[in-house]
Amino acid sequence: MLVRPSLTPQGAALALAQWWELAGLEIPDLSKVRGGNPETGLTASTIVQSQEPNLTPARLVQGSHHPQVALVQAHRLAAACTSMDALYKALDAFEGCRLKANARTTVFADGRQGASIMVIGDVPGREDDEAGKPFLGPAGGLLDKMLGSIGLYRATNCYMTNLVPWRPPGDRSPTAEEIALCRPFVVRHIELAAPKAILMVGGLTGQTLLNSTDGIMKLRSQTLDYRLGLDAQGASTYAQCVFAPTYLLNRPIEKAAAWQDLKRFAQKISAMGIAI
Repeated sequence: MLVRPSLTPQGAALALAQWWELAGLEIPDLSKVRGGNPETGLTASTIVQSQEPNLTPARLVQGSHHPQVALVQAHRLAAACTSMDALYKALDAFEGCRLKANARTTVFADGRQGASIMVIGDVPGREDDEAGKPFLGPAGGLLDKMLGSIGLYRATNCYMTNLVPWRPPGDRSPTAEEIALCRPFVVRHIELAAPKAILMVGGLTGQTLLNSTDGIMKLRSQTLDYRLGLDAQGASTYAQCVFAPTYLLNRPIEKAAAWQDLKRFAQKISAMGIAI
């Protein structure tokens, strides 16, 4: 199955605006988001430009708490980044997602940049939030053991990040709005990392990046190709979903199934000629 990011900034803003409308929440003039006004030429992009005439990260993050505006800004900021350093700075400066206000740090990445394997988890935990690195604490320790069992180590041959870079308060699940605001950044992160294979750790990551409503039980059994970027002719990379280590800590009976999933991933990347 071939999967690729599907939303333009305008389409994403429209989808989020419609979601808010269905929820009964007050939103500004939706006619400006729904395709724009042919007489005035207003679109989601021109709305943002009229509010923020100088489209630099420092100005884009100001006053961006309205979800439609923040979502368009997230897409524009992420798309403009041409390096990991630029992406981190843009993400760390972005104020459109309220999760950031309660987090200690922006959890960006760990491991070796340029590695062939990219590991993407759901959300940071307490230890991750304190250190600014993903997959720490007991869950991170278990993941390290899982990856090590197939020859993957963060210090040498894999690169790690999260779908959501800020720890949700009380370790609650992130909302649909929060996920939508973080998604442009992780999509760009994948594009810049250009991995040859992606291990998606957790159902939330798989559902979000693969545009799927399937649960982890179904996702982990699928063979997937993730398209890097919006170009239909662009490169694709192999993707596989596995149980999150936090889930396995609570349900150790599933560790045997997780081991089978990891062996399948190792066999696949070996057959692809990916050296680890």
